[in-house]
Amino acid sequence: MTIFGILLFAGGYFLRYTMNRRAFNRRNAAGVEEFSSFEAATGNKVMEGAGRIIGAIVMVVGALIAVTHYFGK
Repeated sequence: MTIFGILLFAGGYFLRYTMNRRAFNRRNAAGVEEFSSFEAATGNKVMEGAGRIIGAIVMVVGALIAVTHYFGK
């Protein structure tokens, strides 16, 4: 069960890393994010925000599972 918690934590971290990397790669030399349209900007912001929140929740759940199983023995 500890391995499952660690894998959940790693999956959540990877999700947050991917969302942050996508936002970073859209930036130009001045540090401003560039989008092809308003709809693309809105959709990307909503999806990346949701991905970051879900990633954080998965990380917390994974850490709790790993810690409770480790200290529960």
